[in-house]
Amino acid sequence: MNMHRVACIFTGGVAFALSTCNVAAKDDYPNQPIRLIVPYSAGGGTDTVARQWGERIGKRLGQNVIVENRPGANGIIGTRVVATAKPDGYTLVLVVNSHQINPLVQKDMPYDTFKDFVGVTMIARSPLAFLVSSTLPVKTMNEFMEAARKPGARYSYASSENMTRLVGNMLDYYGKLNMVSVSYKGGAPLMADVAGGIATIGTTSILSSKAFVDAGKARPLAITGPKRTAVWPDVPTMKELGMPEFDEVYTSFSLFAPAGTPKPILEKLQHETRAVVSEPSMRSALAAQAAEPVADSVDDFNAANERAFKFWKSLADAIDLKPI
Repeated sequence: MNMHRVACIFTGGVAFALSTCNVAAKDDYPNQPIRLIVPYSAGGGTDTVARQWGERIGKRLGQNVIVENRPGANGIIGTRVVATAKPDGYTLVLVVNSHQINPLVQKDMPYDTFKDFVGVTMIARSPLAFLVSSTLPVKTMNEFMEAARKPGARYSYASSENMTRLVGNMLDYYGKLNMVSVSYKGGAPLMADVAGGIATIGTTSILSSKAFVDAGKARPLAITGPKRTAVWPDVPTMKELGMPEFDEVYTSFSLFAPAGTPKPILEKLQHETRAVVSEPSMRSALAAQAAEPVADSVDDFNAANERAFKFWKSLADAIDLKPI
């Protein structure tokens, strides 16, 4: 038996035992494949980042990272799997901001967003985009809002989880548009319906929408965040259009583990993630989709996660969005 493991079992000093166990966890990890749950559909922005990250970090760790899509219920179905998983670093989840927003808009959550998880790091972040079908006769966001306000207009906004639903609701509220909300299980099916004219406007990541724009099937009207993106340099920010409420809104692609996962494991994952997002191929892959690498430390990320929850809560309160 490994002597570190023997020490963890038999040492009499509790503090020494915990320290020795943590060293063993870091030294031994990983010695089997890692399961990465993506609680959204295949082909969307989160799935794309998950597979890019998984392939590269798997090589660095010497173990396969198996990406498993578990879409449904605004990411809750897949995320619940991780909430009840063994806290050993072999079951992780990659989520977007809906992880923090779900408890604000959904009653009877099957897990506690903060007590049942611990953050690893934010892999990357990207602005959100508002898009319409290229066949819709509007060229700008102002033209869209004018059309949506006309008597008899029956416009809808599409979202793929609670985060984009909240952002779509913000557009409806601040723009005084009175649109109907339509929910999807991921960015890919959302964009398919927006491009087909089934949903009037979609709120999703640039990662999910870029292929539709490149193919001439969808038109971006505006993006969130404080600055324009090099991917679509001619597309204005919502702040430029007089809506500063969208300045701090972006999609975060964040990695979480079950609560109780040893910190040395979290730090090893974060350290290797920082190396992954520093690779030129990964940086290029993210930049091509308007995402920027982050890979903040474990402590910094968990603090940022709490601040993000307060930010989204303030927005939900401002537009009187209640749990249902």
